[in-house]
Amino acid sequence: MSRFAGKVALVTGGTSGIGEAVSAQLTREGAKVLVLSNVGQADIDAAARGGLIAAGRQVDIADAAAVARAVEDLTAEAGSVDILVNNAAIWAPNPVPESPLALFDRHIDVNLKGSFYVTHAVLPAMLAKRAGSVIFVGSVSGIAGRAGDSAYSASKAGVAMLARTLAAELGSQGIRINCVCPGSVATPLTAGLRTPEGEKAIAALMEDHPSPRGVFFMDPAQMAEVICFLADPRSSAIHGAVIIADEGLTATM
Repeated sequence: MSRFAGKVALVTGGTSGIGEAVSAQLTREGAKVLVLSNVGQADIDAAARGGLIAAGRQVDIADAAAVARAVEDLTAEAGSVDILVNNAAIWAPNPVPESPLALFDRHIDVNLKGSFYVTHAVLPAMLAKRAGSVIFVGSVSGIAGRAGDSAYSASKAGVAMLARTLAAELGSQGIRINCVCPGSVATPLTAGLRTPEGEKAIAALMEDHPSPRGVFFMDPAQMAEVICFLADPRSSAIHGAVIIADEGLTATM
């Protein structure tokens, strides 16, 4: 029997990058996967027709009211959410002081507040069942920090602390909450780094990178394995954890 058979999972940003890999693995292993994404509804519907997901809605997760409506619509037909993966995020460099303040605000609105809004929308049903697993996707940039990335790093540091705080608050009510902090992953979000110029900079970083595979960018499927493990009851001893999954990148930072 598939380990997620009969479970309903909600993955934000679930049609590209890490989110797509998570959606694919959860679907393969029996879950009914719902997504919230900022891509067009036509693309979400195509992902459903192709079997990647069961259903989804286009929504800006920074809009709390829109998130609540989308979750209500999706779960009315699919059933309440058992597994939530807060994956959706934005990233753009914001060197200060020349970058606009609005760019900092947008990172906080989407990455941090958006993750809270989605969690807030699914929690009532989880609490009613006294069961559920929530996995936040943070970043090593929220652990170690990186020059030029104050908006992204601050938002992801907030995501990690949000996960730990909610874990402390909700664990006794049957909700298990953890945070995964990936290193560099080959996704559309990092496409701008995977250029000839970027490769030269990465080659310099690789001199000290302890990756056993000898590559800088990880595959999204590697992150999906970690996230799905945390969604699995077999990881029941792990709660309130911030897990770095970066092939050793931060070991040299």
